[in-house]
Amino acid sequence: MKSPTSRPSASFELRQLRCFLAVIDSGSFSRAAIRMGVSQQAVSQIIRSLEENLGVRLLDRNPRQSAPTAFGRL
Repeated sequence: MKSPTSRPSASFELRQLRCFLAVIDSGSFSRAAIRMGVSQQAVSQIIRSLEENLGVRLLDRNPRQSAPTAFGRL
């Protein structure tokens, strides 16, 4: 079990960033999932985890597309 102060592994952080970039490049979670060869639910969980780790919302989501927030653009 992880302690509250433990950090995710570097490989997980890299996976989170790759997933985030796939969503940005494709414009949607479903297209990013296809591109990455994972489920849409997995993409959603990875992005949620990244946002929780950073403490900011990175994407504005709606049923048709996802766009970066101001923090996501940074």
